[in-house]
Amino acid sequence: MSDWENVNTVWSAVEPNITTVGQNILLRLFKEHPDTKALFPKFKDIPLEQLGNNEDLRKHGTTVLRALGNIFRQKGNHSVNVKELADTHINKHKIPPYNFTLITNVASVVLTEMYPGEMTKPMQDSFSKVFKIICSDLEQLYKAANFQG
Repeated sequence: MSDWENVNTVWSAVEPNITTVGQNILLRLFKEHPDTKALFPKFKDIPLEQLGNNEDLRKHGTTVLRALGNIFRQKGNHSVNVKELADTHINKHKIPPYNFTLITNVASVVLTEMYPGEMTKPMQDSFSKVFKIICSDLEQLYKAANFQG
C-alpha cells in the first residue's frame, strides 16, 4: 500500500472520533508550543486548564481534522484542498507556515498515543511522509504568495 493508503486506513479508525482527537491535538499544541495559542484569538486569553471544556476548541479541532481528512482522501491529488487551506491561513488568519509542521508533529504523537494498535511504526512513517508533503506544498504556496506574516 502507498503512504496515502496507509494514512487513509488509520484515518478510517480516527474519523468517528475526530472531535476528541482534534481537541487533544490542539491542547497538546498549546501545551508544548505555548506561543501558538496567541494565533487563535478565541483561545489566547483562556488558561490552558480551562480549554479542555471549551466548546469552541472542540469545534475548531473538528474543523482542523475534517480539513485534514479531506486532504488525505485525495491521496496526493490535494492541490485544491491545500490551496484553500493556504489561502485562508495566509490572508485571513496570518499564520506563519512553520506552524503546520508543529501541528502535524503534534498530531502524529497524539494519534500514536490514542490509536497504538493502528499507528504501527510503518503507519507512523506513512503519516510522517504525508505530513511532510502537505507542509512542503503549503510552504510553496506561502512563498508564491510572498507571505510576510
